[in-house]
Amino acid sequence: MNALLRRFVELVEADLTAAGFVRRGLVFRHFDPEGNGIALDIQRTAALGGEVEFFSNVGVLLAPHLRYFFGEHDPRRAATPHHGVWRHRLVATDDDAAMPDHRFSLSAQADVERAAAVVRTWLARNLPRMKSWLGDVEAMLAAIEEDRERAAQARAEQLASGRWRAGRWPDGEWSGAVIRAYAHAERGDVDAVATETASWRVGGPDSLAADALAIAHQRRAERRR
Repeated sequence: MNALLRRFVELVEADLTAAGFVRRGLVFRHFDPEGNGIALDIQRTAALGGEVEFFSNVGVLLAPHLRYFFGEHDPRRAATPHHGVWRHRLVATDDDAAMPDHRFSLSAQADVERAAAVVRTWLARNLPRMKSWLGDVEAMLAAIEEDRERAAQARAEQLASGRWRAGRWPDGEWSGAVIRAYAHAERGDVDAVATETASWRVGGPDSLAADALAIAHQRRAERRR
């Protein structure tokens, strides 16, 4: 591993370990007892000589959604932000940047300190919110609505001011339909799952929609015993 990147990982790892995360390679993971979790990774894009560039991604993980991806395998060793129902790529620049950039670039120790400060500040601000979503579908659905309202307000403010500021939106993107489908499934509401997934383009017996529907049938059968 590049020496500068190694030092960056060490600085970030101190905070994440204290917050209950475990590092495996360049991915940090935190899970609750039910298998819901948060993953943060360092996605290298270039490494030339003494320089290294990377993205830092984070995702909130929903337990039944992970079971679809990993089956009997342990997601605690392999889940990434890509598997999240909420995903975000951290911005490497500060709030004053006219054009925010997501690419972190390290070529000197000062770059390491600055990059680590950006990530650690973001984590301090956002980790409590992300942890509050774990295992609480209603909290996630409420957050989706809050983010939608914030985005609409930000868009209106920018249009009114005539000054476009890229990136002035809530952090992260939600997979709301997936969250709702699995919430219906865990309640055994087969009809609601079928309605939620009816417009999904990818179908078939191995699809995400089929998985949610199978869980719904299973939960309904369990409740009828």
